[in-house]
Amino acid sequence: MKENNLREITNKIKELPTPDFLVQNIISISSDNESDMKELVNSISQSPTLTAKILRLANSAYYSLPKRITRLTQAVNLLGLKTVRNLALSIFTVENFFDKEYPFFNTYNFWQHLITTGIASELLAKYLNFPEKEESFMCGILHDLGKIVMAHIMPEVFEMVIKVAQHEKISFFESENLLSTIGHQQLGKILFENWNMSDIVLDVVSLHNQPLNLENETNKKILYIVHLADSTINLLFYGFSGCYNIPVVESEVWNFLGINYSMYESYFEDLKKTIERSKELIYMNQILNS
Repeated sequence: MKENNLREITNKIKELPTPDFLVQNIISISSDNESDMKELVNSISQSPTLTAKILRLANSAYYSLPKRITRLTQAVNLLGLKTVRNLALSIFTVENFFDKEYPFFNTYNFWQHLITTGIASELLAKYLNFPEKEESFMCGILHDLGKIVMAHIMPEVFEMVIKVAQHEKISFFESENLLSTIGHQQLGKILFENWNMSDIVLDVVSLHNQPLNLENETNKKILYIVHLADSTINLLFYGFSGCYNIPVVESEVWNFLGINYSMYESYFEDLKKTIERSKELIYMNQILNS
C-alpha cells in the first residue's frame, strides 16, 4: 500500500472514538500491579452512569457470584480489577462501535462473535491454568474490531471483502488477501496504538489469523489461545465474523498449548454451556439501553 494511502487511513482511524479519560484511567489503574481496589473504585465512581452499567453486568449469570451485588466495592472485590476493567472496556466498545447497521453486515451478530470469543478465550485460559485469563478475555473481545474500523472508514472495500468471502466460501482474512487490500488486523493495530493499548493486545489483534508469524515469544501463549478460541467460535457458528469457512488451526498451536482431543472435547462442551449463561454480555447493548 502506498505511503500516502496508509497515512490517509491512519488519519481517518484517529477520528474514530477513543476511550475517554475515565476509561483510559480505568485501564491504566487495572494494568498496574501496584494499584489497589480503592483507587479503581474512586475512578469509576466519577461516573454514576458507568457505575450502574458495570453493576448490572457484574450481576450476570456468567460471573456466578454468590449474591447480588449493589456496590462498586463489592464488584471490584469479588471480580477483581482486571475483570471490572474488561466490563468498562466492553461497555465503551459496544456503545461506540456498534451503533451503526450495514445492509451487508449484521453488527449485532458480529458483537456476538466478539464477546463469545472473549468468553471462549477466558475459558480456555482456565483449562490451561494460564494466569492471564482476564487478558485473554480482553484480547478475545478486541481481536476482530479492525473489521468494524474497515466498515466505518472503507465501507466499499468492506462490502467487497464480505461478498468475495461469501462467493468463494473463504474467510474474511483470505478475502482481504485475495483483494490485496489493507487488512482488518493492520487496521485494528493502528486503532489500538491510538488507544495506547498494551503489546499483548497489539500482538493478538495484528496476528490472530497468522499466529505462527509472531516474533515476540512473551505473548505467544495468549495469541494461540485467542486464535484457537476464535476458530472454535466460528466452528460453533455463534455470531458472525465475516468468515464463510472454518480456518484450520495449525498443529503447532495444538502442540504448544498441550491440548489433546479429550481436553478439547471437554472444553467445547463446557463452552456451549458457558455461552448459554452469558446472555447479559451477549445482549449487552440492548440491556444497557433498556
